[in-house]
Amino acid sequence: MIQVPGKTPDPGFGEKYNRRTKRIINKNGSFNVVRKGAGFNVRDIYLFLINTSWFNFLLILLTTYVLVNLVFTGWYFQIGIDHLKGIREGSNKHEFLNAFFFSVQTFTTVGYGTISPQGLPANIISSLEAMSGWLFFALVSGLLFGRFSKPTTRILFTQSVIISPAKPFPKLMFRVVNKRNNLLMELEAKVLLMVVNRSENEHNREYFGLKLITPTLNFFTMPWTIVHEINEESPLYGKTPADLEKVDAEFLILIKGFDDTFSQEVHARYSYRFEEIVWGATFLPAYDIDDKGEVILEMKQLHKYDLTPLPENVLNRNDQE
Repeated sequence: MIQVPGKTPDPGFGEKYNRRTKRIINKNGSFNVVRKGAGFNVRDIYLFLINTSWFNFLLILLTTYVLVNLVFTGWYFQIGIDHLKGIREGSNKHEFLNAFFFSVQTFTTVGYGTISPQGLPANIISSLEAMSGWLFFALVSGLLFGRFSKPTTRILFTQSVIISPAKPFPKLMFRVVNKRNNLLMELEAKVLLMVVNRSENEHNREYFGLKLITPTLNFFTMPWTIVHEINEESPLYGKTPADLEKVDAEFLILIKGFDDTFSQEVHARYSYRFEEIVWGATFLPAYDIDDKGEVILEMKQLHKYDLTPLPENVLNRNDQE
């Protein structure tokens, strides 16, 4: 059990559980919390469409577009396909496709003129469809603007967090880099250690703030190595891999900064679990200088390290004491 000074209040993830939970923060920055029973609200659809992936967003738009046109095509068949002037008689499949593409042309207000509505029922349906098309594309335009204008980050974290031998104390560290060419500045990093103390019927989470050697950065142009020294004041002091595995240790990371492009504050979240720690390693340089004197930053190099064994007394200081 980890019991040291520096315990912090619950940052918002809860403390008491009746069984083991998954990691708190996923690799994509999302949280492992599923909300049920909240009820439906129309505005939730907007938030979902703004926040979902581009693949899901485009798939939903295409599916909605096809389904709406299929509905109107069915209405044209209900009133009689003869109310659409210009459709040549043929098989049901041929007539259905002609009616469907007439629906598409009306929905998008293209109107090639090859087929036209004839009679009051057909004109009413086509008028409703044209109005629906205006609303649909107005909403899509708003969603596209919202998605493109929403400030986001593409901060790359190293695949592992390492514990590097150093004097007088080893250091826990990981690296981050901005994958975009925009300027991020006035960055601040916070790292929490979460551990779970188990009893028969309870799993109690405890949180400890890790003191960073350099918690802020003025300009985020190069890889930033975030370092915590494992000294006597650290909750990691004297702990072994088995100790951290026993308490399901997870390092929770929050990075915030100012995006000069959007003139807004942006955030990035990440976490490392105990099995993602490399004990005894040193990061390799992630950049080089070319013949012109320019700094060449290689993203793939960010994750690479050399193994450097830790001194034996680093892992059993508690036993020695």
